[in-house]
Amino acid sequence: MNKFIILLLILTLTSCASIFNKRIIKKLGVKNEKTELNFIDSKEKEVIFIPIHHVGRKKYYEDIAHKVDSLQKHNFIVFYEGVSDEKEKDSLIRKNSFLKLRKIMGFFPQGQQGYLDTVTNVIGGKVKYKGKHKLINQPKYKQLKVDSLIAIRTDVTLTELMNDFEKQYGKIILDSCDFETDFKDKNYKCKKVKRSIRKKFKKGYVKDYRNKYLAKKIFESKKNKILVIY
Repeated sequence: MNKFIILLLILTLTSCASIFNKRIIKKLGVKNEKTELNFIDSKEKEVIFIPIHHVGRKKYYEDIAHKVDSLQKHNFIVFYEGVSDEKEKDSLIRKNSFLKLRKIMGFFPQGQQGYLDTVTNVIGGKVKYKGKHKLINQPKYKQLKVDSLIAIRTDVTLTELMNDFEKQYGKIILDSCDFETDFKDKNYKCKKVKRSIRKKFKKGYVKDYRNKYLAKKIFESKKNKILVIY
């Protein structure tokens, strides 16, 4: 089987789980104290995947930090996720991309709010966590021991993501409520997109589109020892 296809299959199996459905709360792995490593070995390169949850226990993230630190000492370079708009110089376009993301998802994980509201224990603005373990939001990559001087953010920009999605499924129309509601406002009550559009975005773009991009970058990279945190 083509190595590029193998990369896609593993990414599909190991990418962070969706956290917006009560039926899959267990898939968050909130009881986990350790993470799994997934390996690809070939003649050209070694690739190790660490599938990461955006919400979890402190011990879980401590285990990831230990593994990252150890593997970097063995000359692995980290490829990490993060939909950013660093390359987009137009501040209005950048802002509109974030507003469209919030309109589709119904919330926007920003700053200290993250995916988990640590005051109410609500995940993704929807799911109430009632388990016995104390959960925290995913720490910053620096706290996970990722060497920022050599690590590579291997992800699409938010504007690229939105532009491609809108070409396929039509424009996301923002209204006055979207523009007037502050990003830090946890009570987002503006009109959302249709559920069918949200499902297409979450599966086809939040996951598949980005996985294909990452797999392509890994396949094309000249690095022969790669640690993927995704």
